[in-house]
Amino acid sequence: MDTALTRRQFAALAAASAMPQLARAQPARQPFIADMHSHYGMFLPRFGTMDLAREMRDNGLVLLAWAIVDDRPWISTRGPLRQVSEPRPGEIWAKWQVLASEYEAKLAHWKLAKVLTVADVDAALAGEPRVLLACESANFLEGDPQRLALAHARGVRHLQLVHYIDGPLGDHQTAPARHDGLTAVGTQVVAECARLGIVVDLAHGTGSLVDAALAASDRPPVWSHSWITPQGGGPQDANYLARSLALPQARKIAARGGVIGLWCLRSSFGPAYPVNSKGTYADEILRMCDLVGPDHVGFGTDMEGVWPNRMMNDYGDLRDVVENLLKRGVDAGVLQKVFSGNYARVLKQCLPGLPR
Repeated sequence: MDTALTRRQFAALAAASAMPQLARAQPARQPFIADMHSHYGMFLPRFGTMDLAREMRDNGLVLLAWAIVDDRPWISTRGPLRQVSEPRPGEIWAKWQVLASEYEAKLAHWKLAKVLTVADVDAALAGEPRVLLACESANFLEGDPQRLALAHARGVRHLQLVHYIDGPLGDHQTAPARHDGLTAVGTQVVAECARLGIVVDLAHGTGSLVDAALAASDRPPVWSHSWITPQGGGPQDANYLARSLALPQARKIAARGGVIGLWCLRSSFGPAYPVNSKGTYADEILRMCDLVGPDHVGFGTDMEGVWPNRMMNDYGDLRDVVENLLKRGVDAGVLQKVFSGNYARVLKQCLPGLPR
């Protein structure tokens, strides 16, 4: 079946997603929440019954980075997540365009507007839920930085550089390094993100990639999802360790004004891995605040991305975490930053519409 949209269909979807239809709806529940990385409703069969706009309002979720995954067909589905095949030229770009069209259609159906400018962030912080069209890896660019302008025109405002397959931008955490961090093309992509107004997401990147990306732009980045360990991990480690962010790198991201998100992975890894319930998720959020400062911590649940080993099923569960933290006597201003303020600040510093 041909899933490509005609120009007329695409224009209709774009107009529908841009209309301020939620202004007439009840404002979202307070305090407001942001999730820097989610696949909620993408991978599990929720589309027929879910109403993402209503769920966001009911749970106070006002900013959601909804991440398209472009390399799933080339990743193992059993055992450790690893690349198992090589895409043909043009294949990932074609796959990404189909996925982007499908997800835009869903947002239009739910009458959820996208975050395109700083004004949209302000609308979200006034209680009108907004979604960022995000990409979990820039493999779809296929090494062509100019293609990023096409993605930006479709509404992409949050870009992760690498994921699980080898690409031309740089090294990822779960395979041996081949590029000494960030490639020349990767450096161009980071600079182009700064020019266009796209948040750079360093998740899945090696320490060398983090260093090079920080050198390539003065904009604050995010590390949207995983957790912090003293020295990080390597490709020889179990995935939950390989994917951890080393504390020295976390502090470099924080020093640039960036934000680090905690995922909702749960498994019986023993005392080395601290998150196995909503209560321990709240504990880990506070530990991260101690490690890098409360101005640099947020939620990055990876909802449905860590299925089935997860300790959250929906945004009611994230709301329970928020309520847990509210009962702990932590300063309300600190919690507001973690819940939504930190990610909103980074967006305002990166997106079009704010004088620099």
